[in-house]
Amino acid sequence: MGTPQRTDRLAAGDELAPFTFEVTEEFNENYLHAVEDFHPRYMTGEGDEPPIIHAGLLFNFSNLTRSPSFSLPAGIAAIHTHEEATFFAPAPVGSTLTVSWKITDTFEKRGRLYQVVEALITTADGKQVLRRVSTNIYMG
Repeated sequence: MGTPQRTDRLAAGDELAPFTFEVTEEFNENYLHAVEDFHPRYMTGEGDEPPIIHAGLLFNFSNLTRSPSFSLPAGIAAIHTHEEATFFAPAPVGSTLTVSWKITDTFEKRGRLYQVVEALITTADGKQVLRRVSTNIYMG
């Protein structure tokens, strides 16, 4: 297996390796304690609905750096400059989620390279949970 392609050199249409993770009840509760958010929708569920995964956890685990193929050389940093997010549906605690990333655009502005990345979180049965479109600049 060769050296992974540098993420900062990916072009529109390129994809990063997907990342799959399960949000167990314990994992979810640990996150909720860390951010001190104990709203019933996350802890016990509301009405007949099961507890749902915290939106912050979804954002944290859909960051570009979570991809197994994310790679930058020493001295280069990815700096997040813009974000648009669309929530499609809550994901219940206990879900196995997959994040996929696709480069949708690259452009240069003021001599710096920018990259637009779409991240999509889906459940094991393919239901869309969250779509993020992030713009990053690479500097070093």
